[in-house]
Amino acid sequence: NDGAYTTIDFGPGSDVVASFAAQRRHQDRGPLMNSEFYSGWLDNWGDKHWEGNASAVAETLREMLTMNASVNIYMFHGGSSFGCTAGANLFKDVYSPNPTSYDYDAPMNEAGDPTEMFEALRQVITEFLPELPLEPVPSPKAKMALGPFTMKRVMGLEDIMKKGSVTTSEFPLSFEQVGHGHGLMIYYTKISFWPRDPAVLHIPGLRDRGYVYVENEYRGLLSRMDNVYNVLVPIKKGQNLAIVVENQGRIADATGNNDTKGIISNVTLSGKVLSRWSMMPIPLSELCGLQNIDSNISLSHQQTEGIGAYFADFPAPEGEILDTFLQVDGWKKGFAFLNNFNLGRYWPAMGPQMTLYVPSVLFQERNRLLLLELERAPCSLTENCVAEFVKTPVINGPVPDRP
Repeated sequence: NDGAYTTIDFGPGSDVVASFAAQRRHQDRGPLMNSEFYSGWLDNWGDKHWEGNASAVAETLREMLTMNASVNIYMFHGGSSFGCTAGANLFKDVYSPNPTSYDYDAPMNEAGDPTEMFEALRQVITEFLPELPLEPVPSPKAKMALGPFTMKRVMGLEDIMKKGSVTTSEFPLSFEQVGHGHGLMIYYTKISFWPRDPAVLHIPGLRDRGYVYVENEYRGLLSRMDNVYNVLVPIKKGQNLAIVVENQGRIADATGNNDTKGIISNVTLSGKVLSRWSMMPIPLSELCGLQNIDSNISLSHQQTEGIGAYFADFPAPEGEILDTFLQVDGWKKGFAFLNNFNLGRYWPAMGPQMTLYVPSVLFQERNRLLLLELERAPCSLTENCVAEFVKTPVINGPVPDRP
């Protein structure tokens, strides 16, 4: 292409000479350019946190600069996929959603603090630009701790279903077919025949995670990530079946160009196709309306299994307000909001991310923390649900053992 220069991408430990030779085979002129020099890598839920090698990254950078190559470091500053912006990978038909943190083990971490790699790369750059004045490396910013706070349950599935608009169809429609992009959608129908007891519910076209309810009681889980598309449910003729479907993240490369979300196939119960469906999108932005709910309302903690909204109110801390990290030990999986801002997904039961980054600018004079728990809250008749803000992030927590 005469209108653009060819570039290449590779990470530390690669053969730099051979890599740029590949670029030259495609274009014999123009600058040598590594347009994505990987300082680390992204994580997947359920996999160990990626840990980069600062000395290897620095040495490969030195080799590239020795060849007078241009370099774009990806990432130089890690970040956060707030809201529903975290993506996913698809490799050999295995769907792997990414956590909220995009720390990437980069030279500057998710909170903007310099790391060991920052100093290593800085040293290499000064070798090639000795006239550059050396400013002191900024110290990591102080962080604050708040809480713990008792979280009150204020809404269950029935209450959430009162907030949505409904689309009906003979067979299930995808998120996209009803104009819904992210978050959750509830699919529900009434069973018109006598199924087996228990009955096999089969949803081969589930994207990406399905929480199954019978008469508003949580009965089971389906998961594209775990290749689980069948679940046994006790259900009778005339009862209502609901599936809360979560879009866990869109595939981040061309393999996911047609990665529609929701239920994209027929659903069978005891081998019979279910029809007459209603679809209710639940945009997570709508749940921010819970910020205005009466703080005196509180539902029983007896029903903690399944979807539920929990909140805590608290004043601004005294003194300087600093960045912090939300810790939700004991909670299973869901979304966290602070003052109408969606902090992203939490899933400490899966790891490796155990805390969510919370910038100081999100705090106000009066604050409301809201957790939309999808699976099970850690409450009981004798024990409260709690959440707290801590000073130290944990993005390398335990993950399930591989088979």
